[in-house]
Amino acid sequence: MIDSLTQWAAPYGGALFVAMTALAVVSLAALWHLRPRLSGQQLRRMMRVAALVALAGSWVAMQQGEQYLATALLILLWGILVGITCAREIARRR
Repeated sequence: MIDSLTQWAAPYGGALFVAMTALAVVSLAALWHLRPRLSGQQLRRMMRVAALVALAGSWVAMQQGEQYLATALLILLWGILVGITCAREIARRR
């Protein structure tokens, strides 16, 4: 099954795209589950770390070539979604 996914995702970065998609989905699900338990300071720190990871990860993916553009966009989208989720949780608590 992973071979077929990797072949399907070959134009988008292949195995790296599949792995980053899986990591993004799992991390967003974990954040969604843990966000009520995290303090406001931890949520702010998570926003900063997600922004740094997204920036660095997308830069590395773009340096690999045009084939990895979808992977770079996926990493940026992940960072944006983490930031939005954390910001909404912080705003909800006020």
